[in-house]
Amino acid sequence: MDACNRELELIGEYPITATNTIREDLEQIMANYPDAKIISRRVGRHLYYSYETENYSIYKIPLNDDEFAQITQTLSILSRFEGMPQFEWLDEIKSALNIKISSDPIVGFDENIDLKGRDYFAQLFSAINNKQPLVLTYKNFKRNINQQFIVHPYYLKQFNRRWFLIGFSENIGRLSLFAFDRIEDITTSNCKYIPNTKYNFKDYFDDMIGVTRIDHTDIETVRIWVSANRWPYVATKPLHGTQRIISKDVSGVIIQIQVYINKELEQLILSFGKDFKVLEPESLKQTIAQQFCEALKNYQ
Repeated sequence: MDACNRELELIGEYPITATNTIREDLEQIMANYPDAKIISRRVGRHLYYSYETENYSIYKIPLNDDEFAQITQTLSILSRFEGMPQFEWLDEIKSALNIKISSDPIVGFDENIDLKGRDYFAQLFSAINNKQPLVLTYKNFKRNINQQFIVHPYYLKQFNRRWFLIGFSENIGRLSLFAFDRIEDITTSNCKYIPNTKYNFKDYFDDMIGVTRIDHTDIETVRIWVSANRWPYVATKPLHGTQRIISKDVSGVIIQIQVYINKELEQLILSFGKDFKVLEPESLKQTIAQQFCEALKNYQ
């Protein structure tokens, strides 16, 4: 019990107060690991426990075929990051476990290997993990100038074959989005890290299409007419998780989604061309109509 409590103290856990706890743990080990035969022997007044096999350890159990296959599959997926800084451990694991990944591709990901700034992934990943504030030199394409932002990084997100960093920007004073391909340089900042206590990124993107969420806006109900020809596609690949049918006739289907209105939503609607017609809200309807009018001018 003293030995266990010394180890528990090192990892910040509460100490054991009853010897029955240890006995139950020994029984649990044997129940979970059939090969872990624990025996007891009495020497004088003391009772000693050990594995029946002298050098046995539950930490040295070889992987079975299913476990080995699962690890191989996982490493195959993670191998997309091979060659990137701080991901050299992938090669070390494969070498230690003697795992050979097929050189022929098995699964295709919608990855843009030519994406500018892709090499920043590992550095940003590490900064988030280590809670390290950063100074980003960021390219403003509209004004064609570089700007510097002090950013407290929180999350990495991929959308439409591009990577984005989401973090709190001291310059802007709110949560901000930074595209990898606009980052010109990254250095560390000595300022105190501001932790994320407000946003849950597991569901942050649930109410939108894409990654852009404008502050001080509300979720809106969007109704769209979808042509009969295009409906089978939209039915099997919904625009959003909230998609539901409002009405249906021979000409098409009226659907409804509830999302934040952003550029990604506009681009998605525009991509369906004549097969989509926005019915509500009026502001989005006018925006899409204007976009089509401007596009038409290019062909006149």
